[in-house]
Amino acid sequence: MLKKHGIGLSFTVLAIVLAIIFQILGLFDLANFKLLDYSYQIRGPLSSWASHQTNPNDSLDVVLIDVDDETFRLLAEIGWPYPRGTIWNAAIKNLADAGAKVIVFDIQFDARDAHTARVLSVFDGELPEGRIDGDVAIAEAIEYARNLGTEVVMASTIKTELSSIPPQMLVTPNEFIMEVDPDHGLVDIDEDVDHFTRRYPVFGAMSHQPDVWRPSLAMKAVKYFLEIDDQPGLTYDFEVGEFTYGPLTIPTYGTDYPGFLNNIYGPASHARIGESDPWQTFQRYPLAWIIDTEEYELPSPDEDTNWMSQFDSSGTFNSMMLMIDPSWEIMESPFKDKICMIGVSVEVFHDYKSTAFFDYLGAPTLMPGFEYHANATQTLLDQNFVHVVGKTIEFTSDSAFSQIMLIILCAFLAYLIITFFDPLWGGILISLEAIVLFSISVGLFITDYTWIFKWISGNSQSILVPPPGETRYLPIVAPLMVMVLTYLTNVLYKFILEQRDKHFLKDTFGTYIAPELIDKMYEEKQEPKLGGDAGIHTAFFTDIQSFSAFSEKLIAEEVVELLNEYLTDMTDILLANQGTLDKYIGDAIVAFYGAPVPVENHEYQACLTAIEMQDRLDELRLKWQGEGDRWPEIVHHMQNRIGIATGNMVTGNMGSAMRMNYTMMGDVVNTAARFEASAKQYGVYIQVLESTYEACKDDFHWRELDYVTVKGKSVPAYSYELIARKGELTPTYEKLLPIYNKGLELYRAQKFEEAKATFVEADSIEEMFPYRPTNPSRVYIGRCEFFIDNPPGDDWDGSWVLTEK
Repeated sequence: MLKKHGIGLSFTVLAIVLAIIFQILGLFDLANFKLLDYSYQIRGPLSSWASHQTNPNDSLDVVLIDVDDETFRLLAEIGWPYPRGTIWNAAIKNLADAGAKVIVFDIQFDARDAHTARVLSVFDGELPEGRIDGDVAIAEAIEYARNLGTEVVMASTIKTELSSIPPQMLVTPNEFIMEVDPDHGLVDIDEDVDHFTRRYPVFGAMSHQPDVWRPSLAMKAVKYFLEIDDQPGLTYDFEVGEFTYGPLTIPTYGTDYPGFLNNIYGPASHARIGESDPWQTFQRYPLAWIIDTEEYELPSPDEDTNWMSQFDSSGTFNSMMLMIDPSWEIMESPFKDKICMIGVSVEVFHDYKSTAFFDYLGAPTLMPGFEYHANATQTLLDQNFVHVVGKTIEFTSDSAFSQIMLIILCAFLAYLIITFFDPLWGGILISLEAIVLFSISVGLFITDYTWIFKWISGNSQSILVPPPGETRYLPIVAPLMVMVLTYLTNVLYKFILEQRDKHFLKDTFGTYIAPELIDKMYEEKQEPKLGGDAGIHTAFFTDIQSFSAFSEKLIAEEVVELLNEYLTDMTDILLANQGTLDKYIGDAIVAFYGAPVPVENHEYQACLTAIEMQDRLDELRLKWQGEGDRWPEIVHHMQNRIGIATGNMVTGNMGSAMRMNYTMMGDVVNTAARFEASAKQYGVYIQVLESTYEACKDDFHWRELDYVTVKGKSVPAYSYELIARKGELTPTYEKLLPIYNKGLELYRAQKFEEAKATFVEADSIEEMFPYRPTNPSRVYIGRCEFFIDNPPGDDWDGSWVLTEK
């Protein structure tokens, strides 16, 4: 037992080692990331688009200003890139007038304004009088916004050119825009192994200036929104692995990555699910609406509604309404005190990110890059970070301890299940363990551990949304895999052991019991050993009638061929009915029922075997007859005799420790052998002891043969001829049996003259086929004649003593 568990534990340790190695190599990372994405989709969006549409001001802190398809269409005549002196200048000023607190650009302005550059190229680098320098104009707009309390954050990036020295450089807005010293943040974002975007950097640094931290775009947006002072600025606590930035505490995604897991608030805001309106995770407004004021006319008069002017108290419409009705309320600006994130969602620019909500509700939609920055900004403001148990999904120095401990825990739990349950139940319970672990992982993410029941019942809309800061993720792919590996290795080991033991049993018993019984012996842990077990079993003997005559008619090869065909078919029937083959003795088959494995109704199985052997022999005779002169007449009329007896016997392996044979011993065994031999004296082919008859008399048709003392015995026993299955009695026997039974009754009553006459009548009905030496009716005619001359006396018990085997 200790050795068995030691090997099982060794396989469990091997599964643990493999799972840890696979985790170290990152083979589970992709699956863990996908499970994280699935957790997002179970949780659903954190902002309700329906409530936003009902109350547009009930929104997040970030608003999207989108160069979308509508804007691209309306400003098609102007062409991209849009002139900074008109479009972007107007956008900044209009948003500042509308009360925006921070305007953030996820658009690079490092090159000169394209429209200005074209004019300069025509006029030898000098702008004609009346022409506006787009970059100067945008710089003036930044100053204008700053004077109104609105900060503008521009986009910058770290560019790598390996041929340059140093190989990296910071790309900021061009020098004309930088004249007014606008702040800027890095827009560089890394992708994961599956090209999905899940993380967001707090800062970036160039390789030759690793100690110079350059905050990301979202960090700069948050700085001005929360009015964070430059001192002490961004700091890092190495002991706990957290950044501090003003009132914000930012947990890092491990010590090796200067950032966090971005908590995606929902699908892309421009996404449409079915025929619905855009999803609007964040409130989103086309850029064309932002520049649409009384001072700017859109190219399409039908769509020039002066939409932005509705928030301006000095606008013509609002001024007129105030003159008419001093109580007129000007519509509240949706940009007031908001962070306005400006970017592009037009597909041709390919500025898209694949996120966890990529295929939410079956509608595949990529997220514009500027909206990914918006998600990061809102995550920072809400302090709504995704905390990974162990800090990282990948195997790192931060996550090593927690991941290894969870792998070990799940492995040994799986091993305990396999130890105490069979493979089927073990597999079911380990599957339940996996489902529970999966449910805990998702439940931890959404803070609702009953989510799986709600999801199964179709009530997923009632799944709770986690409060800010309580989103946690448990990577479980490695623990799931170690459970599978533990199960498979231990089950495989058990299977190998089982097959080894079964092969051992098969080597010992396979030649004389059915494979099903070998399986049963294995299940009951029966092992071959010297010695025997006493019990009530059924002995079975059969051989071919007058087989010695066959040897005279056939050459040796033909005898072997004929005997092999006969013995194969008879043995198949024996084993199919759960019999145990003891041995072959020439043409004879010795067998028994009920050992080494208990067999229910072993008496019935033995009798059924005898009937089926007779039926199969009928088929073989027809086959041999159909082969013409190949076989002599004696083969065409082959018969076999069967003796069956049930009683107490000893069965077991007998012999020596070096060589043993599973066999049977006992008085009832001798009785069965004598019944098989003495059947020829009655001209019957299946003779059965009374004990067997009593056990299954209602399942077959019988004829009582005799109350007889067989040779070698001193006590008489009742014997019966087994005729047929119940309901399959032939018309001959239906006519014969009543007459025969009447004759037997008269015989037992010592009315021998009447009995003889009755048996003569029965004999006329008996079927006498070739090579049948006699029949029971003829046997009793002779006995009646004997007792007429030699009356047995009043104390006669009706028995007869056989003097021959």
